[in-house]
Amino acid sequence: MRRTIMISLAIASALNGATIDEALKTGKVSGQIRAAYVNQDNALDPDTYGSAIGGQLKYEMGAWNDFKLGIAAYISQKLPFATGDGEKANNDLFANNADSYVYLGEAYVDYSIHDFSLRIGRQQIDTPLADTDDIRMHPNTFEAAIATYKGFEGTTIVGGVVKRFAGYDSGNDISEFKKLDGVDSRGAAIAGIINESVENLAVQGWVYSIDNMANILYTDAVYTVPLSETTGLEFAGQFGHFNEEQNSGIDGNVYGVGTSFNIDMLTVGVAYNKATNDGKAIVNGFGGGPYYTSMEEMTIDGLEDARAYQINTQLDMSDAGIEGLKLAVLYGNFKGKMQGLDAKVTEYDVVVAYTLNENICADVSYASLNDKNKNSSEMGTDGGYDRFLVRLNYSF
Repeated sequence: MRRTIMISLAIASALNGATIDEALKTGKVSGQIRAAYVNQDNALDPDTYGSAIGGQLKYEMGAWNDFKLGIAAYISQKLPFATGDGEKANNDLFANNADSYVYLGEAYVDYSIHDFSLRIGRQQIDTPLADTDDIRMHPNTFEAAIATYKGFEGTTIVGGVVKRFAGYDSGNDISEFKKLDGVDSRGAAIAGIINESVENLAVQGWVYSIDNMANILYTDAVYTVPLSETTGLEFAGQFGHFNEEQNSGIDGNVYGVGTSFNIDMLTVGVAYNKATNDGKAIVNGFGGGPYYTSMEEMTIDGLEDARAYQINTQLDMSDAGIEGLKLAVLYGNFKGKMQGLDAKVTEYDVVVAYTLNENICADVSYASLNDKNKNSSEMGTDGGYDRFLVRLNYSF
């Protein structure tokens, strides 16, 4: 953080007063106000609930000689009258001990010229194994330096380093930026290429070298087959190879396939993932993970020799005259081992998303997770639970 501020000040000091005024005048303020409520009915542990209001407030200065500065505050304020006390408090929306928080989620210097850009500082990143995963109050953000080049038609090349991250997926205290392994990792070097130059085909490949954790190769491809103006097929495949460092236990291969069929307002899909790791496990990375079978709650993260499949159905109600309304129902089945114990988990999800206009949207989700082996402490599933989440958003 100190280094980011020093860079920002150095750039600012190089500008004369008139230029600073011009950059400030062309700057933009944006943000989002979000209210959220979560309720979790646990099979073994006490039930929990919580609610918060907050969001993001961001300012990005206008460009000067292709440089821009950006800063954003992330806020979550507990609503005590709708949040449980003590062990009944659900911590998904808060810092430790169900405390409200405010932190600097973004603070960066951005340099962009022609097809090249470089962003240094706290920022949002979306790659297969490091992503924003905006599923509670705020997206994950990362302390990183990321370069992007789009000079080849249909191709994007990405490279850089990631040092720390904060957000829902970072562990205890959402508002604190943590090292990638939670202890003493020096960070990760990442490189990737995304190609969409072939019609109806998207391919990407990524390499991650994460200190004290693993070296990872990940690739996937999606091919779309239009059958008519209102129908189509989609086929997808993915592969990941994890090579552990420092006996981290993160090792093995993961395979995935998926297909979906769309006709008018209805889309039906199936997906399958398989991991082979001989007593070790693959992980989501730093975010929601890229796996085709991932559900609202459960993924193959941390499962040894995982086997998982998913069936999903989606309805776009715009074709039925309700513009902006989408419904989804999913079923997932997960098997494997965790800490030497058999693990079998099933999950049902119902998701409703409604976009009223470009500023206002809402989403509601219900997830029912059943830990068949009741390995609550090892699985982190509380022996199973039903989780209800509602979020209202106003963007400006």
